[in-house]
Order: sequence, then structure tokens, then C-alpha cells
Amino acid sequence: MSDRIKLAMIGCGGMAGAHLTGYEKLLELGYDKFQIEAVCDTNAKNARAFADRLENSTGHRPEVFDTVKGLLKGGKIDAADIGTPHAFHHTTAIPCLRKGIPVMIEKPGGITIKAGKKIMAAAEKSGAIVAIAEQIRRCKGARVMEWVINKAKMIGKPCFFSMEVLGDQEFNWKSYAMAWRGLKLLGGGGMMYDAGVHFADMMLHVFGPVAEVQADMRTFYTPMLNGPAGLGKQRLDVEDTWLATLRFESGLVGHWSFSREAYGYKVRTGVYYGTKGSLRDRQEWMHAFQFGADLRGKDGKEIKYEKLEKQYLKQLSKRKADRLFPYGLDDGISNECWDFIEAIDKQRQPEVEGVAALKAKALCYAFYESNLAGKPISPADVESGKVSAYQRPINQYWKI
Repeated sequence: MSDRIKLAMIGCGGMAGAHLTGYEKLLELGYDKFQIEAVCDTNAKNARAFADRLENSTGHRPEVFDTVKGLLKGGKIDAADIGTPHAFHHTTAIPCLRKGIPVMIEKPGGITIKAGKKIMAAAEKSGAIVAIAEQIRRCKGARVMEWVINKAKMIGKPCFFSMEVLGDQEFNWKSYAMAWRGLKLLGGGGMMYDAGVHFADMMLHVFGPVAEVQADMRTFYTPMLNGPAGLGKQRLDVEDTWLATLRFESGLVGHWSFSREAYGYKVRTGVYYGTKGSLRDRQEWMHAFQFGADLRGKDGKEIKYEKLEKQYLKQLSKRKADRLFPYGLDDGISNECWDFIEAIDKQRQPEVEGVAALKAKALCYAFYESNLAGKPISPADVESGKVSAYQRPINQYWKI
């Protein structure tokens, strides 16, 4: 494309700010295939703040809109980066796609499986690209560990893993940014869905399909929230604790537990065991392998992540390194922004597209469905729509 891609940012909250930083980094490094022409948020203060920031950092002030309808009517845009709360992914993406405008949607790419499928149907009809802002697998540490496990096979055949993040963690539920995450109708679920989708994507990306999951989920802390988006005062209704098991089609089995209401001793560990050794994840959240992992073999010999990273980078061709880490960036978010613009420019699929997002969402929702049903659930049945009891009230409320 000879002209710059005219980009709009829809949703100007916290995560959108991280996207904006990614775009600013690219512009500073001389990547000029795009220009942010418009910002849109129902909160006019947030939208103006983005416009001010862009004017200061780039010298160009984008147009400000408070509705997607107004943006599509008055703005001249070629693409949209969507960073709204989960409940509004489909209501903002679909109008863009119907006009043939490519979108990048912040994970999970739709509040439910049905919402995600509606987004994909709109994209298929118009031929416009749908990219998903799933940044963790694009981080350097994650790329290194995928190579260590699947290409170099340094731990042999993966056998089992345990990821545990237990402790007490205070969230500011009075803030808008957290309040919508505490309500099922706005977030789709709690941390299992909001942050856990990163873990789900990495597990599928590195270890392949999951045959079934079983979960026990609890909610110990239930404050009243000033529900945003017109929901009024409501009690927090999403999980704060879970203990779960994943059984992969390969035979790998994993234990995954989390709690932000675990007082006293804290547990922060993620270890992946194979026939030749194990990997201890350096990440203490649910962003598996984001910062790499240290390896210990059957003989007790330890290889620090830094050495594994050097081995990985050494075997990369320059062409592939430039594609995986454009301009030397390895933070994930900058890379997903670059990949989105490149996908539009070159008319190719992005690295993480809507189908991958559906599978990660289906895996997360399988845990909710398992907890509700009291039995193991297949993510494939969730993805197909065969199992959807947990999601049904969300779909009904939003008329999805």
C-alpha cells in the first residue's frame, strides 16, 4: 500500500494505553506504514487524553468520537484496534467488519463463543481481517520456550505440569477498570477468563489440543460493585479461586490452580515435567513462559534461561528474527501491533486470528461449564456450542 493505513483506536482505557505505547514505539523506530487518525470512547475524557498524548508524541492529533456509529460515519479509517471491555467486542467489531474494515480485538475476542462466532461470520462475509491481541506467545521468552519444548525437545516428551498461583491480592473494585471485571455480564467470567485466556492460548500453542478439563471454582469475596454500563449496583459474581485439571490429547496432564483470596503462605510456581527433565517458569502469574524458564535435566544439571535464549537466537535466520521481533522489539504488544499493520499491508492472515481465539476461549469456558455441571467437559463441545449453560445468561442479556 502506498498510503499510510488510517487507524482508529476504539476504547481508550488501560489496555488500549498499552497498545498505544506499542504503536508509539513503532513510529519512533521509523515504522511509518500507519497513522492513528481517530480515537473513540464513550468516556470523552479518555478519548481526549489519547488524542492529547498522540498529538504530543507524533505531532498529529486524531479526530475524537464517542460512538462507533459516529466514527464510521465521520471518520476516514482503514483499520480499527478495539480495546473495549469484553461485552462490547462484538458490538464494536461487527459494524467495522461489515464495512470491510480490518480489526484487531483485545483478547478474548468476544465475551462468549457465540459472540466470537458472530465476529468471524461478519469477517468472512466482508473478507476483512480479524486479528486478536494475544501478546504472550509473541514475547521472546514464550518463543524461546516453545522452541525448547517442541523443536529442541530438551525435556523430552512432556508428561505433566503444575501451575499454582495462590495468595491474597487486592483489587480496586471501585474503579471502572476493575468493576466490569467483577461482573459476569461484562467480563464473561473472572480471572480464569480475563487473564487465564493467556495461559489457555499458550497451552494450546505449545502442547496442542485439550481433550477434557475438570474444575472446582469458588467465590469467597463478594463486595457490592457500582456496575458500569448501566448495570447498577450488583454483587461481584465471578470466581476468585479455582483448582483444575487439563487432560491433553497427547497424554499430557496438567494441574492449574489460582486464588487471590489465599491468606498467609503464598505459592508461586509453574513447573513442566518431561521424560528428560523439567522447566521452571519464571512467570509468577498466568502468562506462561512470558519471561522464559530455567531447565534442569535428569542428571541434575541446570541450564539458565539466558543460555537457552542464546541458543534459540543463534539458530534463527535473520529473516525469521526480523519477522518475530520486528525492529528488535520483544515485548509482545509492540509485535502484535506491527503484525496487525503488516497483515493489512500485505493482505495476509495475522499470527493470531479469530479461530485461535475461539479455541482459547472454549478452553477457558470449559472450566466454567465443568464447575457448573460437576463433571469433566470437552473444550470441543464448548467450541461447537453443544455445551453452553454457563454462557447462556450472558448471551441472553446481550441478545447474542
